[in-house]
Amino acid sequence: MTIKVLTVITLFLQLTATAQAPASAANPFTSTTNTIPDTAQPSFTELKAAVEKQKVLLNWTVADNQAINLFEIEKSTDGRHFTVAALVFGTDKPAEDQYLFFEKSTGEKVTYRIRMISKSNKVIYSAPVTAG
Repeated sequence: MTIKVLTVITLFLQLTATAQAPASAANPFTSTTNTIPDTAQPSFTELKAAVEKQKVLLNWTVADNQAINLFEIEKSTDGRHFTVAALVFGTDKPAEDQYLFFEKSTGEKVTYRIRMISKSNKVIYSAPVTAG
């Protein structure tokens, strides 16, 4: 019982000392990532869809890639109602970068679009493309 009480008191003292540490003390939870300049305007520069060897391939290129968080690949069989087919995370490569997505072809015409979400949570949609 004495050991448990000492452990609790020691833990409390450690937490209190940590909470009273000066603001200049190193914080292990501080982010060291670079900030994205406000001038970064991610955009689609190219989007292609093709069917090869019973697979639908989407290939796209973006500008200001470093400002992109992720892409949601959306698909639709009627061209109006889209559902999320996959997530593709951005690379942090500066400037332009190229991405690829593929899935098994169903043999029917499917319309795809890509929802790009920037690191500042701005959403940009690609033009729709059809494969199949």
